[in-house]
This record gives sequence, C-alpha cells and structure tokens, in this order.
Amino acid sequence: HNEEARVKPIEHANVTVQRNCVVTLLTDPVFTRFAEVLGYSMIKQNIRAKKIIMVLRTSYNEQLQRTLEKVGWQVKVVDLIPQPGKQASTARFRTMFTKLRVWSLTDECDRAIMMDLDTITLKNFEELFYILPESTRFAAAPDNFFGKYKFEINAGVFVCKPDQEEFQRLTIAMNDTSKYDHNLAEQAFLSNYYGLNILRLPFIYNANAAIEKFNKADWVQMESQIKIMHFTVDKPYPTVTKTGPNTYWYNAASEYDEWSKNSTQIKL
Repeated sequence: HNEEARVKPIEHANVTVQRNCVVTLLTDPVFTRFAEVLGYSMIKQNIRAKKIIMVLRTSYNEQLQRTLEKVGWQVKVVDLIPQPGKQASTARFRTMFTKLRVWSLTDECDRAIMMDLDTITLKNFEELFYILPESTRFAAAPDNFFGKYKFEINAGVFVCKPDQEEFQRLTIAMNDTSKYDHNLAEQAFLSNYYGLNILRLPFIYNANAAIEKFNKADWVQMESQIKIMHFTVDKPYPTVTKTGPNTYWYNAASEYDEWSKNSTQIKL
C-alpha cells in the first residue's frame, strides 16, 4: 500500500523554461506617455515577463530610452515595415505592420503577448503565455466595431510564438492586399492570415472601450473581471477625455506620476 503512495521524483534536468515577453511598439515620441503608463501598470500587477518596447529608428533618442527603462521596458530599435499597397485612411495605422517584428524576436522569447500602447493592465494576465496549444500559433479577442461583435479579431492584444520562418511568411503574405481591408491594416491582415486557426480570447484580455460605449450591459457584466483594458474609442491622451473607461487610465497615470517621483529605475 505504501509502495503505491510513493511518488516518483520529477526529473528536472532536461526541462527548459519557456521565455516569455510582453512586447509593444512605439512609432512616435508623442505616444511616450502611453508607454510609461502601460509599463507602470504592469509593474503594479507584478507582470514578471521581460518587457520589450520596439521603437522606430526615426523616433529613438537616449532620453527616450532612459524614460522607458525607468518603467521596466527594454528598448529595441527597429526599422519600419511600411504598409504595402493602398494606405490606411487613419495615419497611425500605416506604421502598424511593424508589429509583425514580434515574430522575429526569437533570441528573446518563446511566447510573446503583443499589446498596443493604448492599453493598460488591471490584473495579472500571465496565464496567456501558456494558453496556445501546440497546433495553434495565434490568439486574440474578437473585435467590436461600433457595437457589432465581429468574427475578425482586434489586434490590440495578441499572443504568438516568435519564429523566424513565420516572420518571413507573414512579411510575404501581407503583400497580397486583395485579401484584407487596407483601412484596418495589420489587424485585417492577421485576421485573414490566421483565419480559422485563431484561438479567440475572452474580452477581459482586450476590453475594447467600444463595448462600454455601444454595449453597456455587456461592459457592466465584465468590468470587474477585466485584465487588459484597451482605449479604442476616445484616446485618453493627449486630448483630455476623463469619462467612461478613460478614468482607469487617468487613475493609473496619476499613480505613476507619484511612483516616479520616488523611483529611480527598476532593475531590468
């Protein structure tokens, strides 16, 4: 009887620890404040993964690097991946294909969570690093477009497996612009490229502010569970809009300002 109860020790020698990264993209120094607040919100929620911010070469300077490092970001200077073909009508979407560089970060990570700068962390979300089954390479929440829940994803938060060959495939496939809406840029491309092989995440991992504006009852139901909030409708900065979901961003920003007075730099 005792023999059955004896547990065989686990062999740890060959276990490799999965390397996890949170990744974001800064295309213009005007968005630095978003990067600071997002970085602070992850420190507050004890996100232990490496945090990488890809900064466009044209936007980089040493002062910017010091500012970003103070909130835990490791700065990686990258070149623009320009939008192929017809340009998105929203100017800031035109640089978003550069997000595809997350797949090239194979020296840094095995799993990456890509987050847009207009997001903040309200609860720890690191279970997302272990959510992709072997057969699935991409996870994201569905989009909400002016109150309609879409089959297509919202690319403000996604989970992927960095892989150089996949990076090459993506940068080739994006050139077939007949397959996706150019106005929705990389979001439409990734929706089309991964198609039925997308693991769809609950909205708590990409709480699209459009839901609060157009589907109020749904927002009220999930609000207390939200882990990542995404300010898709009225950006909280640089224009001051302190209503609705934006109050979460302003609370985090004011906490960050207090914190930064007393903090020199966190250890990377």
